[in-house]
Amino acid sequence: MSAAQTRKRSPRGPYVPGREAQRVILDAARAVFAERGYRGGVLRDVAERAGVSAGNIIHHFGSKEGLLVALLEERDIGSNLGPQPQAGDDFIQGLRDLVRRNSADPGMVRLFATLAAEATEADHPAHQFFRDRYAMVQAAVTTGVEAARHAETLPDGPPAEQIAAGLIAVMDGLQTQWLLNPTFDMVRAFDAHLRAIGAHLNDHA
Repeated sequence: MSAAQTRKRSPRGPYVPGREAQRVILDAARAVFAERGYRGGVLRDVAERAGVSAGNIIHHFGSKEGLLVALLEERDIGSNLGPQPQAGDDFIQGLRDLVRRNSADPGMVRLFATLAAEATEADHPAHQFFRDRYAMVQAAVTTGVEAARHAETLPDGPPAEQIAAGLIAVMDGLQTQWLLNPTFDMVRAFDAHLRAIGAHLNDHA
């Protein structure tokens, strides 16, 4: 559907100026795309939830794809995609803190999981974003694993990049289980995995 067609079919909503409108629209898009995916969510749905017209969305973001790009570029999404490289205990604790933060934000986790699954298709507008982001996360976690081994908070073993890939996969998989069953304790399950690979866990965490 073209932007022009979307404008014709969408009811006109109240005009909301500037950054306030962008914030309202992005919040609505986050909810719609988390529930229905990018392909399943349409601008009319976002407009209705935001209380604006579809034309107002086009004015601020140019297109549905432009809206998605703006949503992906938000810092709060990026901060949930992976840890920054740290050293020793700080790296292990950083992973645990990330899982704990995600457990308090199901909406953001659901959005990430939905878009990441959709973006495995090469023609998805977020495909390159997720390829690049996973490569960055893989590099960051690999660096962290190497630092933790140097600090003797992780034992030597398989190549660091393989341990890193496993950690990322476990975190993603635990989030999926938690989304399907909110009573599942992914924080405790992730700690169990860390212990299984020999990580040193701080008693206060």
